[in-house]
Amino acid sequence: MKIFTSKAVASSTMALFLPIMFSCSVLSGNSVSDDPYVAAQQQEVRALEQEVRQAEQYAEEAKQREKAAKSRLKAAEYELKALEQQAKRRNSY
Repeated sequence: MKIFTSKAVASSTMALFLPIMFSCSVLSGNSVSDDPYVAAQQQEVRALEQEVRQAEQYAEEAKQREKAAKSRLKAAEYELKALEQQAKRRNSY
């Protein structure tokens, strides 16, 4: 059985907790976003994300309008065929 020394325990503890400490400090710290260029780019990204969401919404609305227009066209074509058949019957008498 291996005897753990305090140095081995300390180094393995640091190996486990060091990545966690760094990730927490990066996630919670705003030192990078305090840079005006970074803040400006973050604002630009947020604006572009909003623009994409709006464009997706417009695209979805356009699909719905297209669907409705196709439905109205189909109904008008059926009505036209029915009127043409009625006109043929009237003219054949």
